[in-house]
Amino acid sequence: MRATTKGRIGAVALGVAAAGLGLLPWWMTGARLPLQNLWGTNNTDMPFALAPFSQYYVHAVAAYFIVGAGLAGLITGFTPGLRARRWWVVLGVSGLQGIAVIQSAFVTLLGLKGNGESQLYFAVISTGLALCLVTAFLTCVLCSLGFGSGTKTHAAGRWASPGWLIGTTLFVLFVGGWIRELASVIAPHQDMSMLSSITLWVTPVGVGFAVVMVGVHTSGRIAATVGALALLWVTPAAITASASVLGSRVMLKEWREVPEYALQVFQQYLFMPELSLRPIVVAAVIALAGLTLRYVLQGRSRG
Repeated sequence: MRATTKGRIGAVALGVAAAGLGLLPWWMTGARLPLQNLWGTNNTDMPFALAPFSQYYVHAVAAYFIVGAGLAGLITGFTPGLRARRWWVVLGVSGLQGIAVIQSAFVTLLGLKGNGESQLYFAVISTGLALCLVTAFLTCVLCSLGFGSGTKTHAAGRWASPGWLIGTTLFVLFVGGWIRELASVIAPHQDMSMLSSITLWVTPVGVGFAVVMVGVHTSGRIAATVGALALLWVTPAAITASASVLGSRVMLKEWREVPEYALQVFQQYLFMPELSLRPIVVAAVIALAGLTLRYVLQGRSRG
């Protein structure tokens, strides 16, 4: 077998392994389709599903997919031998995740009632999982950039690419949720309040260090930093708003009122300083301190 072929197979295998690791918390539960409110039979022996298909699990699927994809991208981005084959890694990640979505959607469709409410439910959840799949794809691609377009200095080290910052931000936004999902499977009867408090800080700390890795010495890097902080501000509010809608059977039935209700929850979260602004302050402080140090070291190396 030629070395090029082996390298491509290895890259695909890495993507598949990372995607599988992302789905590990779900697979550890036994990977049985969650009980469906619109199931067509009284049989509660649910079929095997590679990913959960349920309105209560959409955000969990986002964490499974994005964390697995981001991990594969980060490994690729900082491994010179893999960076040239990053699209094969992406193929492995998206391939397994795509199969998981199709398989779980198929077994769900077979068991749902055939009425209009079931069709609407299936369409909404399928759209949500498709969005998770697309976001995971973008996360993997951006994280795989690594130092690909970075510039090298001496004492300050190398600067990561601006696109890498956006991908890493998407990754760390869901790492805390993934950790909590895994912990709830490993120790389902334990109090997770302390773990939840700790994991809430993973995202702002991760974003702050990512900004330090990228820098702000070009317009593209400044734009990426602003984009990362905007994601840190907006994404939790969007997750809360969508969870409020998806977690309510009443809202799913009264779908005409969904946009107004979701916007109301989104705005309330967005402008609560203790929820939305505190992570931005933490990330900004870490970024400012780290960048000051790096630029001082860079200036000394030039002098």
